[in-house]
Amino acid sequence: MERFVCDGRFRRGPADERLDGSLLWLGVPFAVLPLHDPRIEATVEAVRRELRRPGGGVYRYRGDTYYGGGEWLLLTSSLAWHDAVTGNRDGVEAAHSWVRAQARPDGDLPEQVSDHAQTPEMVAPWVERWGPIATPLLWSHAMYLIAETAAGR
Repeated sequence: MERFVCDGRFRRGPADERLDGSLLWLGVPFAVLPLHDPRIEATVEAVRRELRRPGGGVYRYRGDTYYGGGEWLLLTSSLAWHDAVTGNRDGVEAAHSWVRAQARPDGDLPEQVSDHAQTPEMVAPWVERWGPIATPLLWSHAMYLIAETAAGR
């Protein structure tokens, strides 16, 4: 465990101290450690503090250039899921209010949004190479619904 912990929270890898939003999954759903383990709690709070844009979604990691490194809907719903199972109703509502606001007019949810991309100059190269951001993305829809169910809605 020590190889993957830095400053009391989990990191991307033994040689990469960066925080990654997907580390939320160590608690929910994978239950690698109990949700109230100090390392899980520190990781979740670090994601909330360092990777969640105020009033917005969760970035995957700082320095991400994939489609500009935008905010990921499934990671934002992952944070909402964690908040739902730990009783943080305000966190659930804040996250899912933002996710709902990202829905296309037909209700489709994209993989990520690049309105506040970390590296906006990288959006066009990805679009040119692979096309527009995946929309709809089933995983974004599924994670939203799982978190809503966990919140008792």
